[in-house]
Amino acid sequence: MNSHSIALKAKPTFRQKARDEGRKVILKAAESVFCEHGYHEASLTEIAGLSGFAVGTLYLHFEDKADLYGSLLVEKMKTMVANFEEALSSEGPASKRLRLAVHSQFQFHDANQTFFEIFLHQHQVQSSPLHRSHWQEMEKLKIMLLTAIEKSIVLGQKAGEFRSGSPRLFAVAFLGVTLQMIRQWIREKGSGRLTDSADFAADCFLHGAATSRL
Repeated sequence: MNSHSIALKAKPTFRQKARDEGRKVILKAAESVFCEHGYHEASLTEIAGLSGFAVGTLYLHFEDKADLYGSLLVEKMKTMVANFEEALSSEGPASKRLRLAVHSQFQFHDANQTFFEIFLHQHQVQSSPLHRSHWQEMEKLKIMLLTAIEKSIVLGQKAGEFRSGSPRLFAVAFLGVTLQMIRQWIREKGSGRLTDSADFAADCFLHGAATSRL
């Protein structure tokens, strides 16, 4: 079998493309409904109506409401982590990479505000009957995210950009600054774009709040 035949075999079929597109439409509708009503009050009937599919079609893609909810969280997290890793693998010093990562994260928020409404309301996640596979996948993605940040911290320490200390704790602090700003933005329903505050958030982590005189 030559490389040409392998490429042809790997090409998605029309049916698979239609299935993938249908899944995306359902996830988008679910994102809106879960955000508006929360997990427990959201109904598959409303999600189906918003997506333009029958309720039975939803079950062709997802086992139940919990599977739909968990799949939404996992898919969005995958995109967020991929964007982070791309920013952190860019050229330049570690401080620049971390700044780009903040911009990437805040841009993702501005483009996916509905998702962050769901994701950062942790009580919804913790009280929902997510499948074990979802929890495992989300935990794996969190570790991937921390590890990517940690590697940048290590590079910065080796280059003399950052002081010595636990790279993992620095990574946790980095996420603490950025995620808390997103949480506060959501609570206060900030106007404009969160991206406009990206450099401020990066400076808080990289330089702290102290003046040069302190």
